[in-house]
Amino acid sequence: MIFYFTGSGNSYSVAKQIGDKIGDNLVPLALFNDFESCRNCKYIGIVFPCYIGQAPNIVLDFKEKLFRYIDKDRTFIFCVITYANSPATSYNAFKGSIHAWFEVKMPENDIANSHAPSKEKKEVLLSNAKIKVDGFVKDILAKKEVTVGSRLVLGAILKLVSKPMKNIYANFDTYLSVDANCSKCKMCIQYCPLQNITFDNTPVWGGNCANCFGCVNRCPKQAIQYKKKTVGKLRYVHPDYIKVYY
Repeated sequence: MIFYFTGSGNSYSVAKQIGDKIGDNLVPLALFNDFESCRNCKYIGIVFPCYIGQAPNIVLDFKEKLFRYIDKDRTFIFCVITYANSPATSYNAFKGSIHAWFEVKMPENDIANSHAPSKEKKEVLLSNAKIKVDGFVKDILAKKEVTVGSRLVLGAILKLVSKPMKNIYANFDTYLSVDANCSKCKMCIQYCPLQNITFDNTPVWGGNCANCFGCVNRCPKQAIQYKKKTVGKLRYVHPDYIKVYY
C-alpha cells in the first residue's frame, strides 16, 4: 500500500509511478483511518513533499498512527520525499523506523515565496524525476535498505531557522481569498486534500489547512490568491494530477 500527500501533484505522480511498477494501491493519507488493514501489507510506502526542509505535520501525525500497526520485520517500509530546493533534515523523523528513504527533485509549487518553473525547466525536472524513480523502484522490489547520512550541518542550520520560517505559513488559509475571476465552479472543494473548503457564494476555508498550495495552483481561473504574493504568477500543476480529486 502506498500512501501519498500532495497539493499540486508531484508526490501523487511519484506514488503512482511506484504503484504501477510494484502493483500496489495508492491511498491519499489525509483521508485514511483503517490502519488495522495495514498489518499484513507486503510494502508500505509514504510519499510526500518537503515543507521548509521537513515533512509536513500531517505526514508526521499520520506516521505516528500508522507505525503502531505495522511490523518492520514483516513489512518493507519506505518513504519518498519530493522537494524543489533541498530535503534538508526531513529524514531524521523517520530514521530507524523505515527500511529505505528516497528523494526526488520536482518543480516548485510554492508560488508565494518562489516561482513556478518555465515550461522548459518543468519538462526537464519531470523527465529527470521519472528516471530517478524508475531507478529506485528496483531497490524497493528487492527490499534493499537505503538510508542517508545525518546531515549534521544542515540540521544545525535548520534548527536556527525552522521556527521563523514555519511562521511564514502560520494560519495559512486565513490569508487565502478569491478575486473577481472566480467562476463559482466549486472545483476548489474537490481539490482540497483535507476537505477544508466549503462554499458560500465564494470559497470558505475552515482553518484545517495543510499549506499545500493545491487550491491556489489548481483553480482553473487562477482566482485563488495568497495575500497579494500570487497575483499574476504562473501556476504549477503536475500533468498527471490535473483531473485527480479527493
